[in-house]
Amino acid sequence: MKKTIAATLTLLLLLANLSGVAYAQGATELRGTVLDETRAYIPAVQVVLEDEQGKRYTAQTDEQGRYRFAGLKPGLYTITVETEGFAKFSEPIDLTQKRATPFDITLKVFISEQLEVKNDAPGISADPDQNLTAVTLKSEDLEALPDDPDELLQTLRQMAGASGDEASIYVGGFRERGRIPPKEAIQMIRINSNPFSAEFSEIGFSRIEIVTKPGSDTFHGGFRFNFNDESLNARNTFAPFRAPLQVRSYGGNFSGPVIRNRWGFFMNVDRRVTDENEVVNATVLDDVTLQPEGFVATVLTPSRNFNFDIRTDYLATKKHTLGFGYRYNENKQENLGIGTFDLPERGFNRSNHEHTLRLSLTSIVTEHAVNEMRLQLSRRTTNARALTEETAIIVPDAFNEGGNQGSLFSDNSNENLDLTNNLTYTYKKHTIKAGLRAEAEQLKYLNRSNFGGTFTFGSDFERDANGNIIDTDGNVVTAPFGIPISPLESYRRTTLGLAGYRPVQFSINQGDPFVGFSQWEMGAFIQDDWRASQRLTLSYGLRYEAQTQLQDKINFAPRFGVAWVPDKKNRSTIRAGAGIFYNYLNSNITFDTLRNDGERQQQFVIPSPIFYPNVPTDLSDATLRQPTIRLKAEDLIAPYSINTTVSYERQLPWKMFGSVAYSWFRGVHLLRLRNINAPQPGPEGPSGPQIRPFPDKGPMYQYESTGLSNRHEIRFSARSNISRTLTLFANYTLGSTRSDTDGNSTIPVNSYDFTGEYGRSSQDVRHQVFVGGSFTLPWNVRVSPFFNANSGRPFNITTGRDNNRDTTINDRPAFASAGDPGAIVTPFGIFNPNPLPGDEIVPRNYGQGPGFWNVNMSVSKTFGFGTASGNFPGQAANRAGQQQQGQDQRAQAQNQRGQRG
Repeated sequence: MKKTIAATLTLLLLLANLSGVAYAQGATELRGTVLDETRAYIPAVQVVLEDEQGKRYTAQTDEQGRYRFAGLKPGLYTITVETEGFAKFSEPIDLTQKRATPFDITLKVFISEQLEVKNDAPGISADPDQNLTAVTLKSEDLEALPDDPDELLQTLRQMAGASGDEASIYVGGFRERGRIPPKEAIQMIRINSNPFSAEFSEIGFSRIEIVTKPGSDTFHGGFRFNFNDESLNARNTFAPFRAPLQVRSYGGNFSGPVIRNRWGFFMNVDRRVTDENEVVNATVLDDVTLQPEGFVATVLTPSRNFNFDIRTDYLATKKHTLGFGYRYNENKQENLGIGTFDLPERGFNRSNHEHTLRLSLTSIVTEHAVNEMRLQLSRRTTNARALTEETAIIVPDAFNEGGNQGSLFSDNSNENLDLTNNLTYTYKKHTIKAGLRAEAEQLKYLNRSNFGGTFTFGSDFERDANGNIIDTDGNVVTAPFGIPISPLESYRRTTLGLAGYRPVQFSINQGDPFVGFSQWEMGAFIQDDWRASQRLTLSYGLRYEAQTQLQDKINFAPRFGVAWVPDKKNRSTIRAGAGIFYNYLNSNITFDTLRNDGERQQQFVIPSPIFYPNVPTDLSDATLRQPTIRLKAEDLIAPYSINTTVSYERQLPWKMFGSVAYSWFRGVHLLRLRNINAPQPGPEGPSGPQIRPFPDKGPMYQYESTGLSNRHEIRFSARSNISRTLTLFANYTLGSTRSDTDGNSTIPVNSYDFTGEYGRSSQDVRHQVFVGGSFTLPWNVRVSPFFNANSGRPFNITTGRDNNRDTTINDRPAFASAGDPGAIVTPFGIFNPNPLPGDEIVPRNYGQGPGFWNVNMSVSKTFGFGTASGNFPGQAANRAGQQQQGQDQRAQAQNQRGQRG
C-alpha cells in the first residue's frame, strides 16, 4: 500500500512539472543574490521590482541572500533594495529578453549622523517562505528579547507554541543541539517559515532558524555586561521568601576583514556567572520526637558558563564560497536537584564540555543551479556526581532525602557527524530543490543511576497491633474500606517499627554501568515551488526518513502547499498546506533497552520490602522478584504527525499586516512505555497470587508506538512598522491538545486497557500570547518592551499507591461524592483514592496547573564619536506566575486541600 502511494505521488510530481514547463512559455524571470561589500550574503531583505505601469512585485532573500522573480512579462522594470545600515539601491533593468546571467546586487554601508530605520518587513506575497504566519525577528525586535542565551532560547520556544519545548534549532543552516549564540551575534530569527517545506523533517511550527551576523569590510567590536539580582525577580510560589540571586554576564564580539571584499570573520566570547539559591520547603520528622515539623532552607546553586565561537567566510572564486566555524562551550553547575521537597543532601554537580567544528561550501554550478554542502563535527561530554551515595528515601508531598540516585554517577560522551547537501535549480517558473542529509552518532554512556537504591513511601491505612487494616470501628477490613493515612505518617510509623508498615517499594540497579553504541539517521527530499502566475504558487515535495535503530525503513512524507493572492492590488494572501512529518527515535530509548536488558544490568523492584532501612549486601532469590527489563516492541515504528493548515493574510491600515491561521495536527504511532508482564486485572486479595503472562519473569517494560493525539489551534498575528520610530508585533494562539500518551516514558495505569488514557495532553496550553515592539523617545533613546504569557499546563492526579501491583506508582483515584467513606476533597474535585471495580477513574491530566507571564524591557542609547558610535543598552526583566513542582497531584487523606506535589 505504501509503495502504491509513493508511486502515485511521484507520478503527480512529474505531471505537475511537465504542466508547469508548458505553462511557462513566453515568460521571463529575474534572479540574483544580494551581497554586502565583503561579498557576504544579506538574508531576509525585501527586493522590490516595479514595472512601467507602477505594478510592484516583492521577494525576500533567503539565508544565502538569493532572490527570484518568476513569471514576469517582458518589459522594462526598476529594481530597488532598501534595508537598515545600507545605502538604498535602485536601478532600471531591461527584461524585454531572457536574461542569461543572475543580477547580483551589492549594497554599500550607509554611514550617517542619524540612522533611519527602513521598513523592510515582509509584505503580501505568494512566495512559500514569506508567510505572515511566521515570526520574523530582526534588529529592534531582537533588542526586546532577553540577553542571556538560555533565557532567550526559552523565550523562543514559548513563542514557537505548544510544541516549542521540543522545537528544533538551526543556526546558519546547521542543526543546533547545544547552546545558541548570544544575541549580539544574531542577525535574524525565524519561526514557522515555510512550514510545509520538504527540506526539513519537522514542521515549521517546531522549527527555529537563527541567522548569524557575517563578517564585514570594516572592523567592528562590542562589549556587554549584564547584572541581575533578586530585587528584579518575583518570588518562587513554593518559597516562603524571595531567595538571594545574582547574575553577572559579560562578553564581547569583534568582526572585520582578513582580505577586503573576499574574506571576513566574526568572533564572540562570553561568560556567565550565576549565584542562585534554591529554597527547600519540606516537612520532615523531628530527630527526637519523630513528630512532623517544617524545614525551610536556602541552598546556593552556583553555575559558570563560558562560550567562544568564531566564524569566517572566504570567497575562494567567483563561484565558490567557503565557510568555517568553531565553537567551544563549557558549563559547570553545582547543587542541582535541590529545592521544594528535595533536601540539601539530594544535590548533585554536573559539568559538560562541547567542541563543534562547522564547514560549508556554496557553489554556483551553472547559471540555474546552486549547490550547498554543510559538514558539522561535534563532541559533547557530560558528567554528573551526587553529593552523597546514600540510599534515597522518597516521601511524596513531604520530603526526599539521601543521595540523588538519578544522577549518582555518570560519564557520557556523544560524537556526532552531520553532513547535508542541497542543490537548488531554477527553470522558468520552477524552483526545484533536492537534498540529502546523513547523521552518525557514537554514544558512550557510563551511568550508575540508582546503584545505591531507593525506598519509596506511599499512603497507607490505619492498622491494629498485628498489622491488619482496620476501619473506624476497629474491625479488620480490606484495603479499600480502611482509614487512609498520608505517606509521611506511613514513614513515621515505619520508622517507629509498628507492625504492618513498610515502604511501598524498593528499587535498585546492579551490573555493568557502561553502554556504547552507534546509530545513523538519513533523510532525502525533493520539492518544487511552481510559480504558476505572479499571484499563485504551488509547492509540492516528498521526503524520505530512515534510522538504523528501527526495523521499519519505509517512511515517505509527502508535503503540499498553495499560496494565492486573490486581489489584483496584492493586499491579501490565502495559504493552505498539508503534510506528514516523521520523528526520529530518541537515542535514550536504545540506551535504556541495552542497559536494562536483564543481563548487562539488572533493575530490581521489590514491593513492600521487609529490610527497611538497611539494604542487604546480598539480595537472595527468596527476597527479590526477577529483574525488571526494558525492550522494544517488534513492530515499533517511527512516530509521525499529519498536519493541515489554512491561513489568511491581509494588509491593513496604518502600515499593519495581519494573519489568522487554523491548524489541525494528528499524531500517529506515538511512543509509550507499557508493562507487558503486569498482573492480569481482576479481584485479588493482598496476599493472593499474582497472575502474570510470563510467570518466570519480572516486570517487562516495552516501548511501543501505539499512541495517538489530536490538536486544534487558531493563531492570530499582527505586525506593523508604523513609522521609523515605532514598530509592533503580536501573536495569540488558542489551542486544544488531547492524547493518550505524553511521550516515551508515559506508562498507562492499566497496561491492558488504554480507554481511560485519552484526555488532555501535558502539552495542552490553551492560551499563549506574546507582544513586542520598539519605539524611539527624544534624544534617540530606544525602548524595546516584550511581554509573553501562557495558561497553565494540565497534570496528573494520582493516589501515591500501587493498587494494581504493576510496580508503577501512577494509579489514579476515582470520582466520589461528598460524604463517601475515605473521600478526599481537593480544589479539582472529590476523589476516592481506593477505587473499586466499576468506579469511574479520573482521566489522565485532570488537574490544571498555574499560568505564567513574563515582561522584558530593553532601553538603549547610541552615542556618536565622529565616524564611530557606541550603544549603551540596559535591560530589566520580571516574571511571575506559579510554578508546578513535580508531575503529579496526589490525593492524600491528610491534606484535604490537595496540594500539588
